[in-house]
Amino acid sequence: MAKLSLFLAGLLLPALSYASFIETTIGTAVVNDATAAYFNPAAMVLVKNTQIIPLGTVARFQTEFSGQTTFVPTQFMETGTSSSVSNYYSPSLYFAIPIYEKFRLGLAVVTNFANRNPEEGAILRYTQSSNTIQDYDIVPSVGVEVNNILSLGAGINFSNTDFHLHPISGFPGSNLADSESNNQSDGWGIGANIGFLLRPAFGSLIGFDYRTVTTYNERGKSTLNGIAPISSDNYRFQMRTPARGIFSISQLITDKLGLITTIQRIQWGIIKNIHASGIAATFGRSSAIINASLPFHLHNSWVLTFGANYKFNSDWIGRLAATYNQSPEDGYYQVSTGDSYVLGGSVGYQVNKTLTIDGSYAHAFMRNQVINITGNRFLIDGDNRGSRDVVSLKLTFNV
Repeated sequence: MAKLSLFLAGLLLPALSYASFIETTIGTAVVNDATAAYFNPAAMVLVKNTQIIPLGTVARFQTEFSGQTTFVPTQFMETGTSSSVSNYYSPSLYFAIPIYEKFRLGLAVVTNFANRNPEEGAILRYTQSSNTIQDYDIVPSVGVEVNNILSLGAGINFSNTDFHLHPISGFPGSNLADSESNNQSDGWGIGANIGFLLRPAFGSLIGFDYRTVTTYNERGKSTLNGIAPISSDNYRFQMRTPARGIFSISQLITDKLGLITTIQRIQWGIIKNIHASGIAATFGRSSAIINASLPFHLHNSWVLTFGANYKFNSDWIGRLAATYNQSPEDGYYQVSTGDSYVLGGSVGYQVNKTLTIDGSYAHAFMRNQVINITGNRFLIDGDNRGSRDVVSLKLTFNV
């Protein structure tokens, strides 16, 4: 059970949404274009005409573990390294439409594709699963300007996920061949977000958005290949994404320079466990369909950002930001990376009144995490390090 818990933790903890650096690190709750349909519907009141924004993001996450693993039943020990590469692709589309003078209707269509490929034959081959994730979100939203100072907004998130997990099972130190499982599932979830935007003075924006938990009931098929193959058509588990609150302040210093601060509180602690059933599992030369309750040991975390933007002229704008991202994981229970520090920048160019192009890049420097896991089947002791790179391209069409 410890092994299954570990690879499910590795599946859940990378954030599914790798949207543009501009939205996720600079002024998340005060974005002033159609992406507000997703990030804070109240901020859509800043959009004065119909906007259509296609946005594409590519991210690469690399980790390397160095240390040792011990298989408890046989006391077989392996020492060395184990690397893993995860790739993320997130094409998305956003709409914002003014309705009368004080109302805005918005729609966000956000897709996330992710895959993780651990190093074959490495010492963590039994505790890090290769996987593929597909996530589709449709978010209709509305924003209303209550008065010149206060605006309110809300959205509903309809989400579908598709998981393919391929964990390896085996008995190191014995002459038994490894077995690979193929666990496929999909499920629907519904969440919501509400927010407000304050404009207390010229050049000042204060925004807040709260996104609720989304619960998915995943169902599918679990198949074990190897010396004792077995299959289950009743594989299922329930997954929850964390709720989060986001608070942003934007302030113009001059007509060219602006400063932005964003604080996020992510409620990872609400994910207590996963109840999984219909799992095809191996036990030496035999196999069985089992149920399991898998505990997680996560804590709520903070994400703190300070950024600035500078308007060089009427056509060009540049942005820089630094972010501290607290890890919610515990090296006593997950093969995790430590807290990260993100540096990034973006450049925007207004081609004409209809089209603006933004490109961004960010790099995450992750602190090394000491890993010391004591499980029923595996003891894992060592050091894990990682890094992440994110590139985005965004087109804004004013209709």
